[in-house]
Amino acid sequence: MSAPGAGNNSGIQAGGDIRIDGSAVAVNRSTATNESAAEPDREAAIAELRAAARLLLEQLRANQDQYEDGDDLVHAAEQVEAELTRDEPRRNTLLRWLGFIGPGVAATAAVAGDVAAIQDSVTSLF
Repeated sequence: MSAPGAGNNSGIQAGGDIRIDGSAVAVNRSTATNESAAEPDREAAIAELRAAARLLLEQLRANQDQYEDGDDLVHAAEQVEAELTRDEPRRNTLLRWLGFIGPGVAATAAVAGDVAAIQDSVTSLF
């Protein structure tokens, strides 16, 4: 991947069905911008972020025994999902839990990419 600001950056393929390209988040075949332009766009982006967090939780639950701290990682992903159900999710809370998950899944490139993509979306949205 190119360094931030490089002219040939083609976005982030986070693995699975998640992709971030510039200010757009794509989960499965749906896409939503994560710019702070219009409220409906923000709501759509948050809905996509919720879907990405749900997929992450499913991946962690399915592969829980492959991680040294599998139980704790699942718990952290559950906290991310719960925080995203709030009317106004708290950015720092989300980033704290995602920051815990990231190093724990670093050996699994696809899951680590998913975590990084979700962190980027949280930073952009909140």
